[in-house]
Amino acid sequence: MTALTRRRFLAAGALAFALAGCASPRTASPGKLTLWYWTRGLSPAVLDEAAVRFAGAGFDPANVSHDLRHKLLATMSGGAYLPDMTMLNDDIAGYFGDADQFVDLNTMGAQRLRGDYLPWKWEAGTTPDGRLLGFPVDTGPAALFYRHDLFAQAGMPSEPDDVARAVATWEDYFAFGEELQRALPGRYLITDAKTVFTYSMAQEPRKYMDRQGRFIGDEEPVRRAWERALSAVRKGLTAGYFDNGSTTGSVDRHAAWTNGTELSLVNASWITGEIKESAPTTAGAWRLCRSPGGPGNQGGSFIAITRYCPQPQAAFEIVSWLLSPTNQARHYADVGIFPSAPAAFTDVTARQPDPFFGGQITADVFGESAKGVQPAYFSPWDIDISNCFTDELVNVESAGKDPQQAWRDARSAIDRLLQRSGVL
Repeated sequence: MTALTRRRFLAAGALAFALAGCASPRTASPGKLTLWYWTRGLSPAVLDEAAVRFAGAGFDPANVSHDLRHKLLATMSGGAYLPDMTMLNDDIAGYFGDADQFVDLNTMGAQRLRGDYLPWKWEAGTTPDGRLLGFPVDTGPAALFYRHDLFAQAGMPSEPDDVARAVATWEDYFAFGEELQRALPGRYLITDAKTVFTYSMAQEPRKYMDRQGRFIGDEEPVRRAWERALSAVRKGLTAGYFDNGSTTGSVDRHAAWTNGTELSLVNASWITGEIKESAPTTAGAWRLCRSPGGPGNQGGSFIAITRYCPQPQAAFEIVSWLLSPTNQARHYADVGIFPSAPAAFTDVTARQPDPFFGGQITADVFGESAKGVQPAYFSPWDIDISNCFTDELVNVESAGKDPQQAWRDARSAIDRLLQRSGVL
């Protein structure tokens, strides 16, 4: 949902609420300070400690799983039963048009903490007019995850530093993959074309819209990512384990991690838990290194304070404590969400050797990626625009659609999206 559409949705809901004369409370739990979060979004141990530490303020964390976004929009539209604090995903720019529904955290004293967090992450939670809507939680720095044992079996470089040198660019990675496939036929180096496009764009400082609201998706960064994805498909390097809305793709992909059909994947730090849970018998066989093409970020979350929170300053004290550099290291150790505070990268809690990755200290790889991410402007429409491109890449890879027609269809879908949003 775009910012404009969301605003109409919220306005209509607020009018209905007023006309009904509803006397329901504005916040979810009057007398408490409720935080909505999702599963694996924050460390349970840190939340338990916060519940004791801030018991006097009535801190009440509530896991609303992955229905959080829909539940939040519903409560915002009705003007009742809102959380005092809520996690927001990396689509935070989609809420900028409704920034008046949230507290500007700068008015709570957030600026004094700004230097403790990655500058690009802090900016991602800031509206174009300078309001800090979301306090940084985690990031999604990219890395190359690969099967150390199978790389070695093929006679290829297999130690992280050696692999990183061998696949410094995407073109190097593709050439490496072709050689690897000759040694190990029937294996794949890349999940799908969508992955190549997504993580190529994650490395670019220019995305789909500029700050003046102009579409720039026809320019070189997007076209380069598109052609790179098509090149991976033409070379037979992609496995085609794309998300088709069913569980089949995930099941096939998880099996490929276990049996070694998928030899590597470029992905964000948060995929670590999924690999461990889905392929436990491969523990010790995986390694990490720098992503082909350099640092990039995909995903990450924030915590916002809603406008009807009766104690915004107390809520901010809770948020800033939960997300302090020390506690961010604990979140990473407990649930695998990578910190947005650089001091946490070197915290002993975060820098524990990981047996699943052969004793490698994974925080070092992710930390270097996170620090190297280039600042970029994210518009409220970026995610939907990206989906238009990747949906068509799936059509090319899975159904053999003509790439030129796929590009034209993606552009037509984007034009319709922006026209509905009042941008074009």
